[in-house]
Amino acid sequence: MTNYSKWDKFAADLASDTEEEEERELEKYTSKTACFIHVPPGDFTKKEQLCKLLEEDPDFEAPSSTAAGIVTEDAEPEPGVSRALKKYKWQSVTSSFIPGYAPGGGSDDLWRLFFDDNFLTTQTEPNRAARALLGYKSLGSFVVSCVSRTTGVERPISRKEVADLIMRRQHGGDAERISREHEDQKARMDAFSKLGGQTVELSG
Repeated sequence: MTNYSKWDKFAADLASDTEEEEERELEKYTSKTACFIHVPPGDFTKKEQLCKLLEEDPDFEAPSSTAAGIVTEDAEPEPGVSRALKKYKWQSVTSSFIPGYAPGGGSDDLWRLFFDDNFLTTQTEPNRAARALLGYKSLGSFVVSCVSRTTGVERPISRKEVADLIMRRQHGGDAERISREHEDQKARMDAFSKLGGQTVELSG
């Protein structure tokens, strides 16, 4: 008779050894020395390939406001916005919280992506990693950061930390978190409607 408990233990030990081996191999990517990490277009199948693809961007500066990221002819853009536009060939700088990690959720980590607001028309290279984070077609370069709910500011992050998040989402690991966030948003909108509020549909 097959001793299934023995095989379960063997599989668990094997998985543990594999995780420990991965941690050793990726140790050089665990330093949390930057608050912004560039997520460029590029192919990867393994986490180590993804870690190599990711790039720290110590000079990146988030726009001071949503309006500051929109370039207009009659106003000089902020220095940080100008650098981002030139470096990543963007036409504007906008941002979005990653589904499942928005301020309305329960996590202390509020993961956020910065990108060209017009990437579907201005960019051409598919970005698989960004697609995993946003959940829809993504083109061109993206920059990721993590705001601490406790402090309200970006905290230092590592390339491995970002790679872990991307790989987990590629395999549907955050599905429950995203679903819970959607349910919470719906509950807030229902409560808003009961108080007599009205939502407005914005069309293009």
